[in-house]
Amino acid sequence: MKKWKIYLPLLSLCGALAVTGGIWGVMRGSTWNGQMELTHLEGDESALADFQIDGFITDVRNGWYFSIVDGTLQKKSFSMTNEDAFFDYGQVRGIWKDGTMEFRNGSVNFQPWADSEVETAEVTDFSQLWKDGKFPSELYDGDGEAHVTTHTFEKSQAVLCVDMKAKQTKGKGLYRWGYEIPTNMQYIPEEPFVNIVIDDENNKTSEINNQGNEIEVISVWSQSQEMMYATLKTNEKCRGSIGLYCLGPKEEESFGDEGSTGRPTRTEPVATLAEIPVSENRWVLGLEDVGEGLLLFIGEADSVTAELYSYEGELLDSKNIQTGEPVHEIEVQQTDWESGRGIYVKGSQNIEENAYFVHCFAGYWVEDGILSLVYLPEDGQGDVTRTAVGKDRVLTIRYKEGEWGGKAEAVHGNIWNGLELCVYDTAEDLAGRWIYRGELETDIDEDMLEFLATSKTEESNQSIQRQNLRGPGGWNRYLKVMDISGKGGERVWEEGSWYHY
Repeated sequence: MKKWKIYLPLLSLCGALAVTGGIWGVMRGSTWNGQMELTHLEGDESALADFQIDGFITDVRNGWYFSIVDGTLQKKSFSMTNEDAFFDYGQVRGIWKDGTMEFRNGSVNFQPWADSEVETAEVTDFSQLWKDGKFPSELYDGDGEAHVTTHTFEKSQAVLCVDMKAKQTKGKGLYRWGYEIPTNMQYIPEEPFVNIVIDDENNKTSEINNQGNEIEVISVWSQSQEMMYATLKTNEKCRGSIGLYCLGPKEEESFGDEGSTGRPTRTEPVATLAEIPVSENRWVLGLEDVGEGLLLFIGEADSVTAELYSYEGELLDSKNIQTGEPVHEIEVQQTDWESGRGIYVKGSQNIEENAYFVHCFAGYWVEDGILSLVYLPEDGQGDVTRTAVGKDRVLTIRYKEGEWGGKAEAVHGNIWNGLELCVYDTAEDLAGRWIYRGELETDIDEDMLEFLATSKTEESNQSIQRQNLRGPGGWNRYLKVMDISGKGGERVWEEGSWYHY
């Protein structure tokens, strides 16, 4: 999600409150009375009633919430806080017992493969490291050489490493544990691994050159199972197989007392559900929990395969689509319905460093252990901001960008001040038949520009754009769609939540 930011001169607290009131109008009770309008432009407006859209306009500290329900716009609550946003190293994934579960520090370590030849030397060339390799000065002798051992190897075994933490909502109970799981996957980098170890009676330090940093842990939390599942995102340098792991926690595990609970490290998962073959022509792209199982995406030279597994590891169904070119990265959007789950996948090819060609678009439907391909949009129709897939209906959303004509500057890109909504019928044609178009408009950009134009500051005689660039503070306000659910589906985001699972 891109965000836009405008830099303002330093304001007093009273001035900041006046800004809020001036821009967004008078708050009566908990209702926002700002300008927001949903317009039905073409087609059957009842088609929009199949979807519920939840979103808000936020400046991080404050939120103005809205929904589109049964095709009608509902302005909802306003929240305001002066507390700083809280950030943690962990990522909250879900609810476990009477607390929350966090996934922390997912990483991959590499150790020599069983039959890999390891060269060992007592003198090292620090230029082989990915960083400067400056160790404590006391470890060097008079000639500037470090007392080290160097291990060089070409073939490595990937070790999946994660930390997990559960914390009680009420009380001080904690539960921490970690995994270091040696996998069956071999990784062969372009250049050998160089592991430098300094070990004397006072110090022990280890450094390894930056190989394999593109191999990532991918994990999902299943709320229905209260379990974490994980595997590795792989590429053409991987061989063998990678496990689809259940990381628990086990049903019998529970919270301990804060401070008294250690952090055990486990080398085996709760269960290995499957071993996924990988090679230079077959790589793991992503993993999703879809309510009744796990959906794994596999990339190949000219196709993408989606495999649906039960939580016990049974392969229930799979679907392969031809893509013409390889897919190296995917973005997945889910929509929950009363009778199933819609999945939208947008795939891209890595054509050069930090450059991607987005060319794969597909919608799936999961119901009763069956995976169906229900949406294959035509060029231009699929590359939108949000897509919600149903069994025979698809909603697409594009963000509208505000235009300020050079009178002010959006530092981080564009000002998203509205939504373009389209609904397609996919019952008979996977490409979709257009049946509705609408538009949601707000006055975000107009109100902000009006405020800036009338703001009295020491630089009031200079252009607004110049004030924005030189201002010491800033607003960061934008419109954001947080969740889309289908008819009868479960909402995964609630008002007041600054994240969703």
